[in-house]
Amino acid sequence: MASFKTELDPDSSIVLVVITEDDGSDHDYQFDFDPNTGRWEFAERDLLERDFGEEWVDEMEESVQTLIDGAVSQG
Repeated sequence: MASFKTELDPDSSIVLVVITEDDGSDHDYQFDFDPNTGRWEFAERDLLERDFGEEWVDEMEESVQTLIDGAVSQG
């Protein structure tokens, strides 16, 4: 099963998600979030859900949300 790593650049309000597939290939996605409200949108959800399943994508989004929540709370 593919794995993911999430990183946050709070100064630029950008989230980076790196997905590593079983064959070792990496795919990275970057998207903005609102540093005041924490609002964000991940347009590729449907694609990843089709490839890796809804539960996998839910776990990835939970990881992203945790990072964003931490950045917003630090203001």
